[in-house]
Amino acid sequence: MTMNEPSAAVSRRGILAAGLGLATATATAATTAMLATPAAASGTWQTDWRFCNRCHGLVRYPSPVQNRCPAGFSHRVQGWTFGVPFTNSTDHHAGETEYQQSDWQMCQYCSVLYYHDFPGVCAGRGGSTHLATGPQYLLLHDRNPVPSGFQTDWRFCYRCSSLYFDGYDPNGVCPGNPGWGHAAAGYMFHLQVYAYTL
Repeated sequence: MTMNEPSAAVSRRGILAAGLGLATATATAATTAMLATPAAASGTWQTDWRFCNRCHGLVRYPSPVQNRCPAGFSHRVQGWTFGVPFTNSTDHHAGETEYQQSDWQMCQYCSVLYYHDFPGVCAGRGGSTHLATGPQYLLLHDRNPVPSGFQTDWRFCYRCSSLYFDGYDPNGVCPGNPGWGHAAAGYMFHLQVYAYTL
C-alpha cells in the first residue's frame, strides 16, 4: 500500500466529515482542492502537514529517515494537507497568545508534531523522548465557533506529548500508552486545511 492510499479503517468520507468546519463536497470533486489562504492565526506557514491513518498523529510529510510510526513501520498519510504556522524565534513560547499556543516542535526521529515543554515518548527512539528539529510551531485553540476552513478535534496526548486527531474510536496508537491509544488533555486545537489529496 502506498503512503497516500486510504486505510480500510478510515475512509476518505470519514476524513472529510470528521470535525471539519467547511463544505466538503467541492473538496471531493477533485484530486486536490486548494482552500483559502490561512489567515486565522499569526506566523509564517508550512503547508505539508498530514494525518497519519495508523497512529492518528500530525506528521510533516515524512522522509525515509524521519518516518517511524508507533503503529510499526512507516507513517501512512491520508486526507487533508494542513497549514501550520511557525516562528523562527528561539524565545521560549514566542508568539503565544490567548488562543494560540507555541512551543510545538517536529520530532527529528518520528516526524510527529509534539509539545516541547513535555518531550514525551518517541517511537523512533525506542521509547526515549522526542528530539526537536526546525522552527517553533503555533497552534490555534479553543475558538468558538471554529473558524471556517479549520478542522477541530486535534488534541495533546499527555502520554506521548504528540498532537493527534481525537475524532475516531479507537483513537490511534500511542508509544507512551501501548495497547490503549492516545489520552487527551488540555486545549482543543484547530488546524487550517490547505488541500485534500487522494
